[in-house]
Amino acid sequence: MLLPELAMLQSSPRRGVVHVSLLRRLQRLHLDPRWYLRSRQPGGKTWLRYGKTQSGYVLSFPNIADFVVDRFGSEIVCCNANGDATIQTIRHLLIDQVLPLVVNLRGREALHATAVATQQGMCAFTGLAGSGKSPLAASFVLSGYPLVCDDCLAIAERKTIMALPGYPGLRLWDDSIRGVGAISRNLKPVAGYTTKSRWKNQSRRADFCSTTRRLARIYLLKRARSNKRSPRVLIQELSPGEALMGLVKAAYRFDITDTAMLKRQFHFLARVAERVPVKRLVMPDDFSALADVKQAVLRDLSEGTAR
Repeated sequence: MLLPELAMLQSSPRRGVVHVSLLRRLQRLHLDPRWYLRSRQPGGKTWLRYGKTQSGYVLSFPNIADFVVDRFGSEIVCCNANGDATIQTIRHLLIDQVLPLVVNLRGREALHATAVATQQGMCAFTGLAGSGKSPLAASFVLSGYPLVCDDCLAIAERKTIMALPGYPGLRLWDDSIRGVGAISRNLKPVAGYTTKSRWKNQSRRADFCSTTRRLARIYLLKRARSNKRSPRVLIQELSPGEALMGLVKAAYRFDITDTAMLKRQFHFLARVAERVPVKRLVMPDDFSALADVKQAVLRDLSEGTAR
């Protein structure tokens, strides 16, 4: 199986495309990797385990499915799927959880960021879960600005820092859907374990940017949780160190025991921070403020270009 979402990974002629296969539910694989990292949910429950084998890696989502990845990131096998796991759930885990990590394994870098295309170049939003990345991007899309990606922004270094497109569609909670005014007929379920919906605006032809373009700005989002009725939208300059640390926190890392990868990624992100303005965007915790946030971002973009 070769998915359209794998386009961002096909940039290495030596390694070629990524091939994905899904084993039958009754076809179980015994996996005994050496676990080296766990990602936990807010309540402490394990969400994802990272493990090493002699031939590659295992990404295990307990009680959902396992993904076996070869050491080059060229082959992905989904196995041991729980009987309740729908194909939508497997697809979501693959394209939104596994592939961003595989980007890093294949020698490229990606940020946990959502991005849109503007006349000044690509504009990326990153921040903690719930910081408002997807709703803000949805407000841009509804105003005619094409989506670039949701949650995984692959970037490359050429004459300038370039942003590679992901796939059409944003993942939104119910309150975000209502808050941005998304049309319900354009919604599809994301996965069986979440109430999020995948939204794709279909009212315009240019809702998705499918070409690689210059990355003009990166905004680190922060919610302004204030008792004031109308907290202001703030765009703040960051020191070089703050900008770099913001990018380090946002970057996907597959094998944290790989010191060569960590060194490569750190130096790459340092060059990104030098060449692309990275700013903090403080936005009100109110959907009605999204229009003001969008205008503030557009004004900031018009005042300068990426270096």
